[in-house]
Amino acid sequence: MILYTPMQLELVLEGFDQNKYPCYQELDHKGVTVLVEDVGGGKRKVVKLLSTNPYDFLRPELSPGTILS
Repeated sequence: MILYTPMQLELVLEGFDQNKYPCYQELDHKGVTVLVEDVGGGKRKVVKLLSTNPYDFLRPELSPGTILS
């Protein structure tokens, strides 16, 4: 991405380093590797399914947004 602006770079990037990014981690869930985000309380939300098996994508418990406990 290229950003053309007459503003100073310090003004454009002000607060950029204070953004909090979600903490993702890979997890093996029932034999399938998934990318999850910690939502607190020991629960994790499925962000992405990391599998090469097409049948894993048909499993509703592994769809993105599902909360794993």
